[in-house]
Amino acid sequence: MKSERYLILNLKSFTESFGSNSADIGRIAKGASEEYGVSVIVCPPAPWLSAVAETGAETYAQHCDPCGPGAFTGFTSPEMIKATGATGILMNHSEHKLKLHEVEFLVDSCRRIGLSATVCADTVNTVAAVSALGPHIVAIEPPELIGTGISVSSARPEIITRAIDAVRKINGSVPVIAGAGITGEQDVKRSVELGASGALVASAIVRSGSRRELIYRMASELL
Repeated sequence: MKSERYLILNLKSFTESFGSNSADIGRIAKGASEEYGVSVIVCPPAPWLSAVAETGAETYAQHCDPCGPGAFTGFTSPEMIKATGATGILMNHSEHKLKLHEVEFLVDSCRRIGLSATVCADTVNTVAAVSALGPHIVAIEPPELIGTGISVSSARPEIITRAIDAVRKINGSVPVIAGAGITGEQDVKRSVELGASGALVASAIVRSGSRRELIYRMASELL
């Protein structure tokens, strides 16, 4: 049985995630998840959602449009994402923002059709607002640290603890994970020490020459 600890790998749209690379990361994530009993979730670019889901890894879309099936040319609905075999959606990332009512629509849709919803938030106030919607996970990510290699757990540890406190006052059942600038297992360890339930990591994994070792080391620090 898996613990309530999460490592979410956002592969973004880096060329290093194209083609078979996403599925390769999916297989590594599945192995790490099984070895350590934690959730290692992969968010590949949309064209490779099915390929990652077929590896058996927990697979989330990187974004979703607030719509249902129907005449919505070029939009992606939660129902379409579920049909790929994915198990959840990462939404409201700072690189693809949504309005609060759109997040609410998507969280409700995920609940209705059996997908997990992880909502990113850039401030403590936003964390509080989205936690009231009852998502599966909330990720606190100060946008100024994303992609910098300077982790939120070292540069702004107080935002993690304040976010956790805010969620506990509103909906204590929602886990909070930390993101932005996470580059190594020490950042994951520190996030957990601060009370987070895990970490959201992107370029450090996708662009690493030793993905397997890094993913396994990060997952081990969730215990």
